[in-house]
Amino acid sequence: MKTSTILIVDDIPQNIQVAAQHLKSLNYRLLYATSGDKALSLMAANTVDLVLLDVMMPEMNGYDCCRKIRSNPDWKDIPVIFLTARNEVNDIVRGFDTGGSDYITKPFYGKELLARVKTHLELKNHRDMLARRELQLKELLHILSHDLRNSLSGITMTMDLAELANESLDTYSDRLRDLSTNGLNILDLVRNMLLLEEKPLKLAAVSLNECISHCLHLLSPRIEEKGIQIDFNAEQEYRVLAEEVSLINSVLMNILTNALKFSFKDGTITVHLVETESKTILSVTDRGKGIPEALIPHLFQIGKGQSQRGTEGEKGSGLGLPITNKFVQAYGAELDLESSSAGTTVKILFPALVPENTQDSGDSE
Repeated sequence: MKTSTILIVDDIPQNIQVAAQHLKSLNYRLLYATSGDKALSLMAANTVDLVLLDVMMPEMNGYDCCRKIRSNPDWKDIPVIFLTARNEVNDIVRGFDTGGSDYITKPFYGKELLARVKTHLELKNHRDMLARRELQLKELLHILSHDLRNSLSGITMTMDLAELANESLDTYSDRLRDLSTNGLNILDLVRNMLLLEEKPLKLAAVSLNECISHCLHLLSPRIEEKGIQIDFNAEQEYRVLAEEVSLINSVLMNILTNALKFSFKDGTITVHLVETESKTILSVTDRGKGIPEALIPHLFQIGKGQSQRGTEGEKGSGLGLPITNKFVQAYGAELDLESSSAGTTVKILFPALVPENTQDSGDSE
């Protein structure tokens, strides 16, 4: 369980010592500051879960310090409890108006301090848990609405293709079976993701070549529709440590569908594999319209990225790359992206497999 970090801010060191003496009994990680500026510096360098903030301090008083804390989006939900000898109603209201969560009047009782700190930490932990669950539900919704849509739209496009060619669906039975099986695998993946916080992904050595070929097979109707040439030639088999269903549907499919989305009609997408002493590197390069430079730093951050339309007006959710990056990190790999007006290259740098990881099953550490 995570140890909570509490920042005690008071210009009188003896007051800090008194508060710290009570809090040490609960094994919190404690940080100390004797000024508002020092407090803000410590918060910038550390993850702080709660602030005990003296009101009457020289240079920057507690109210002004609290305003600065609340002005930072990363700190807006951190509980701030004022420590004050001023118990007039106007002073208390002023504290709440500046963003304070609670107040304790000096001299305070140890039991009161501990009770209020514990209450606000429990509330913060609950809010953090709800935020994580909301994020997880957004990710699951994306997988269902985006990744599952790939399989369903593939089935529809295959049926349309058969109708236009006046051919029997039996001709496309293998493709239809693969698409429907893939959809069922995605539903299993969503179910497993619900348990991801409690249980890590089960990683195994998988053939990167086969996974890419499978994705290209699933995407073939869309590739044909846009007239895209896929340049994929692998001289050998490349095996990496990953979870196969998520690698196919939430990593490779997202990268390849983005490349298709931003490619111009009758363009070319290059899929390249290379192995170094320490890495197996997959790169996917399109020669499309590229990504605006201002968006690139936020592409892997859920809630900060922006969806762009493709060259034929294709829509997106802005969640594809953040989820791709989440799975890539779960494999112990790295995701890299370079883009210009000449196109975009996305790379995944997988750690090279060591001999004991070359079996087809096994849990990740």
